[in-house]
Amino acid sequence: MSGETRVHDAERRGDALLGIDVGTSSAKVVATDLRGNRLADKSVPYPTRTDGSGAEQDARDWWRAVAEATTAVTLGLTVRAVAVTSQAPTFVPVDALGEPTGPALTWLDRRAAVEAQEILALAPGSRNGADPFFGTAKFAWLSRHRPAELEAAESVLATNGYIVRRLTGVSVLDDTTASLMQGFDEAVGDFSAPIRAAVPALALLPTIVPAGAIVGAVSAEASAATGIPAGTPVAAGGIDAIGSALEAGALAPGDPLVDMTGFSSVTMLAVPRGTAIPGFIHSRHCLPDVDLLITAQVTAGATIDWVNSLDHGRDLRQADQILARPRPGRLTMVPSLAGERTPTWNAAARGIVSGIDLTVDGIDLMLAAMEGNALALARDVDAMRAAGFGIDRLISTGGGASSDAWLQIKADVLGIPVLRPASGHGAAQGAAGLAGLATGLVASIEGLTGLATEIEAEFVPDQTRHTAYAGARKRFEALAAFEG
Repeated sequence: MSGETRVHDAERRGDALLGIDVGTSSAKVVATDLRGNRLADKSVPYPTRTDGSGAEQDARDWWRAVAEATTAVTLGLTVRAVAVTSQAPTFVPVDALGEPTGPALTWLDRRAAVEAQEILALAPGSRNGADPFFGTAKFAWLSRHRPAELEAAESVLATNGYIVRRLTGVSVLDDTTASLMQGFDEAVGDFSAPIRAAVPALALLPTIVPAGAIVGAVSAEASAATGIPAGTPVAAGGIDAIGSALEAGALAPGDPLVDMTGFSSVTMLAVPRGTAIPGFIHSRHCLPDVDLLITAQVTAGATIDWVNSLDHGRDLRQADQILARPRPGRLTMVPSLAGERTPTWNAAARGIVSGIDLTVDGIDLMLAAMEGNALALARDVDAMRAAGFGIDRLISTGGGASSDAWLQIKADVLGIPVLRPASGHGAAQGAAGLAGLATGLVASIEGLTGLATEIEAEFVPDQTRHTAYAGARKRFEALAAFEG
C-alpha cells in the first residue's frame, strides 16, 4: 500500500524544491519552499528479494515509486530544482536505453565476501574495509557469477544515479557514493590502477561528479511520469547520509552527532576531510573539506517492524505501553537480524534474545528491540569518543525518530539528550536543501541551519535509568560476542 500524501500548508502553491530519497524499503519525496519549510511529502514502498546472503531489488520498482510519489507531492507546486539521495552503495547495470539488465545488488547483499578480501590485498590502506557492503566487490562478483548482465550493460549506476538517469537521460556517479566504496583513492578521486585492472567492470561506472553538480534537466518523458516540469535542473545528489546530515545540521566539525533510523540505523558525524578510523564507515560530505564519519546497524527499524508484525491485533510501538514497563527490560536482544556492520563487520551475525519465559509478551519484545538498538548505538558512540570526538547530544531523524519511546530509551541508554528536529523527515528533506544549494536558490549553507536548529522535542536522560542500563550494556555485549 502506498503511503499517505501529507500536505503542510493551507494552500499548496508556489516555488518549491524537491528532494527524492530512494531508501531500502520505500521512495520518499519531500517538497519544501525556498526557505526549507516542508510543503508536502509522500512515501511509496517496494520489496526486497532475499535469498540467503543475497538482497536484490528491481530498479524499475524504484522508478515506479518515485513517479507515484512525485506526482502526488508536486500537485499545485512549481518545482524549481531536484536532488536525489538514496540507499548506498547499491548498484544496478543498465543498457544504452537506461533499462536494467539485471537486478540491483543492494548494500544489504553479502555475497561478495571473497571478492572483498581479494580487493583488500590490492588496497590495504583503504579507509573503508573489506566488506561486501562497500560496493566495489559487487562488481567483481557480478563478473564471476552474472557476466551476461554486465556484457549487456552500458553502465552500472548507483541507486540515486539510476533515478537521475530516468529524470534526465544523463549517467553520473556522485562523489559521496564513490568515496564510500572499498579502494577508492581520495587523493586522486578515483580507484587505483591495480584495482581498476583487477576489477575491469569498474569501467562501467560513469563519470564521477560532485554531489551538488547540476547534471541535467528533467526530460519531457520524465515530466509526464512524475509531474515535475520539463527543464527543471537536477543535481547529482548522493548517499542518504548526506541528506540527513544537511537536514539535521551536521555541516561542519563540531556539529552534533546525527542518528538516521529507517530500515537500518546510521549515525553521522561531520569531521575534517581525510579522517580515517579503522572499523568506521567514511564518506565525503556534499560540503567542501568535510567528511562524514559513520556508524551503522543493519536492521534497526527492520527489527522494530518485524516485532510489530508478530501481533496483528495491535500496534506494539505505542510509547505509553512501552515506557510503562520496568526499564531496563527483562529481555536482552542483539538485533542483528541480517549480519552486522560497525563495529564487528560480521556478515554471519544473527539476532539473539535472552531471558524469554512463558510470561513474555509482545511489548516485552518491542522494548527489547528498542533497547538492543540503543545499546548497540552506545557501543558505537563510545568508539567515537575513544577516537577523540566529543558527543554531548544526539539529533534523531528518519522514520524511527517519530517514536517517543525509542528516543527516550536512547537518551536513557546514552546518558545524553536526544533531540528531534522540527523538520525531522530525514534524507529526502535534506535532498531538497541540496537542490536549493546546487542551483543557488538557497544562497548559502547558512540558509539551511535555521531549520536544523528548530527542535520539536527533547528527550532528557534519566540518570538512575542510565546507571541501570550500564548493567544491561554488559549483558548485551556478552551476548553480542557470540552473535553469528
